[in-house]
Amino acid sequence: MINRLSKSISLASKVRKLFRFNSSDDYLELNDYIKEIDAYNAAQSNFEMLDAIRQYNHYIINSLNSIRPLSGLRILDVGASPHGYALEESLALGVSEYVGIGLDISEDFSMKTETARGSLAYMNAESLSFKDNEFDVIVTMSTFEHIGDVSLALAEFHRVLKPSGYALISFEPIWTCSYGHHLHHLGEISKLVPDWAHLMWSKNEMMEHLKSCWPPDAPLNVQEACDWMYDDNVLNRKGISEIRTILSESQMQIEWIIPMMDESRNDEQLTAAAKITGLSREDLMSKGLSILLYKL
Repeated sequence: MINRLSKSISLASKVRKLFRFNSSDDYLELNDYIKEIDAYNAAQSNFEMLDAIRQYNHYIINSLNSIRPLSGLRILDVGASPHGYALEESLALGVSEYVGIGLDISEDFSMKTETARGSLAYMNAESLSFKDNEFDVIVTMSTFEHIGDVSLALAEFHRVLKPSGYALISFEPIWTCSYGHHLHHLGEISKLVPDWAHLMWSKNEMMEHLKSCWPPDAPLNVQEACDWMYDDNVLNRKGISEIRTILSESQMQIEWIIPMMDESRNDEQLTAAAKITGLSREDLMSKGLSILLYKL
């Protein structure tokens, strides 16, 4: 299936072996850790994609820092990059502790500098293994479209956040956008799926269409691509209206919700999708959401 990130080498393993991270007294210089991430990315065949993901992680962490300075705070990253992209930037901004969790993290990792701690762990957002009121801030990026029970995850956010704590949620593509099927990971051949067709066609209709144009050397065959779109549990298939309802009914207070707008799309397809789904053209053109929540 589609791997969101290359995991051919474990960066956590490389760092642990390189610095012989064996005891609680071991310290790691942040600059050395950053250099190791530089070297890891440069050695991968998909380095351009990894560099773009790294830049996006840095952008979101810095956006959060502009909302609430992170220096001295404990931050939880839900759906964290297993390569430590948000970890490095959080420590550079002076957090006291960064904890990254997610289902893409195949190996737990921990490190400490003279002033901070950082860790990565395999964990489900719907069942966080933390005590109540542990974190000052939560951040999650490009993850909410994959969480099965969003209501339960938000309840867990509320539980582990300290009073007055914030959560910044940023994700795309949402299921109801033109490419919410997530096949954009396949590059140019994703354009063989017409805009919003996954909302308007049945699985059989999609298969018939793709069989007529799908290249034989594609990373996925037609059956696999359609299984991914319609059946795989990696996507929660929650549209923009459902997400907004879930947010409004959660224990978290909404500071703001900002739609991220898609680029220009096929207007005929947009009109058809609006008629079939009952969604507004603006909602269908919203490729994702940026949300700031807080706990009273």
